[in-house]
Amino acid sequence: MATLWIIDGYNFIRQSRRFAELEAQNGARGKEAALRWLGDFGFKTGERVCVVFDAYSRLENELREDRRHGLRVLASRGGYTADEEIIAMAREQGPAAVVVSSDRAIQEAAVKAGASILKSDEFEREVAKILEGEAPDEEVLRARRRPGKGDAFRPPKEKKKALALLKKYQ
Repeated sequence: MATLWIIDGYNFIRQSRRFAELEAQNGARGKEAALRWLGDFGFKTGERVCVVFDAYSRLENELREDRRHGLRVLASRGGYTADEEIIAMAREQGPAAVVVSSDRAIQEAAVKAGASILKSDEFEREVAKILEGEAPDEEVLRARRRPGKGDAFRPPKEKKKALALLKKYQ
């Protein structure tokens, strides 16, 4: 079964080099462009993608669910934030989920729930490699490495799993 990618919608858009400026100029257009791009990711990889947004003025007791571009798009219930909804979904899905957010509280809660995590900018960079073929040049990577030294940065195991899932599509 495909992994469930739970994406903190506004966090992803506002951290993005692609969508932040467009969303600042016209919120609806920026949001739609991001959803289309994320839908392409889901379509190309076959992964399940759920994007959660805050619904600031709603007073409903249920999550509002919409299907767009092959994505499951959720708006939080009245009195709840998207952060709370994402954390609840991560607890429900556990190791079958990857949570994409740069919010530290969400990341910590997702790790406690057993989910994998990725920051929004890391996710965007890796998905761009899948969708646009932006693979780094091997010579550039070799030049950046210091000879005789080990890996300067080792991502935590929660990130390794998420990065490995994305690497298989590159």
